[in-house]
Amino acid sequence: MFGRQIMGAYAVVVFIFVLAYSFYMGVNDGSNAIATTVVTRAVQPRTAIFLAAFINFVIPIAVFALGMLSVADNISYKLIDNSFFAGISDKQAFSFVFSGLLGAIIWGGVTFCLKIPNSTSHTLLGGIIGAGIAAFGFGAVQWKGYVLVNVVLMIVLAPVIGLILGFCLMKIVRALARSMNRGLNKIMLLLQRINLVILAGAFSSNNAQKSMGIFFLAGAVGLTVFNSENVPIWIPICIAAALTMGLLLGGYRVINTVGRKIYKLEPVHSVVAQFTTSVVMLTATTLGISLSTGQIMSSSIMGVGAAERINGVHWNTAIRILISWMLTLPCSAGMGALLYLLVGKAIFKI
Repeated sequence: MFGRQIMGAYAVVVFIFVLAYSFYMGVNDGSNAIATTVVTRAVQPRTAIFLAAFINFVIPIAVFALGMLSVADNISYKLIDNSFFAGISDKQAFSFVFSGLLGAIIWGGVTFCLKIPNSTSHTLLGGIIGAGIAAFGFGAVQWKGYVLVNVVLMIVLAPVIGLILGFCLMKIVRALARSMNRGLNKIMLLLQRINLVILAGAFSSNNAQKSMGIFFLAGAVGLTVFNSENVPIWIPICIAAALTMGLLLGGYRVINTVGRKIYKLEPVHSVVAQFTTSVVMLTATTLGISLSTGQIMSSSIMGVGAAERINGVHWNTAIRILISWMLTLPCSAGMGALLYLLVGKAIFKI
């Protein structure tokens, strides 16, 4: 199965690091998916984690089986112009893909150590873009065709959408709640549990495709024969397993930051933030746009909190998170470019 003609040594290394990044996404974004439900005590932490873990494993495989791979295809074909891959050596192909992926992992590790939510999407996209610039030049990046709108603009646009939508929905819910009876809290608890399942599915369907996109990119540069038309089922199964293990084994610090340090959440806030995040994530996945659950969840909570009591939002934490998002793309791109110079130039002498 791992024969040279199908998946050589370079591709195996890339795939191992794809699984490592998938594990990290499970730790980071998987925790975001359950943070508000855990904090408001709608579901016990262990129950929430195991339920979300099950969804994280099943949904990516289902999405793959249904052929819904637009996010993965866009990562492999619309970031870097594939015409620049013609005639490159295996060493240059490996250096490019590996450096972009490793740059994303390093920046993700930095933000995790600093205990701040991180946009896993822009970390990965930035790493690829930076490595692509170092490997093929600035012109290889498809700025006008895809990157400026679907990557760069989304750094600002996606959180703004989450914040505004969360704000508006919270106002609507509060207006409707005035005419409801005391059973509102029970309804909100039930909705949180339903939303947890939807949100975990929205997270895993988008994030699994990010990992698939890197594997497709390895195929585009010639490291494997696999692409979106012939990828075997064991690849999404492995990616789904890595996402699941990440959620099961880590992420409690992220739950604390998202669930407690932005705004003091009650069940109604959790429901609105969850619903907002699910709507934005599912829409992005349908459109083939790579987004981070953590980014949307955090901005949704800011919007919900601002709708209730603007002074109740911990804006110092919010600003810290926003600064992290703004730094993600350039920092991960810089990591990817630097690593390509190290791996490609210094080690392989390309």
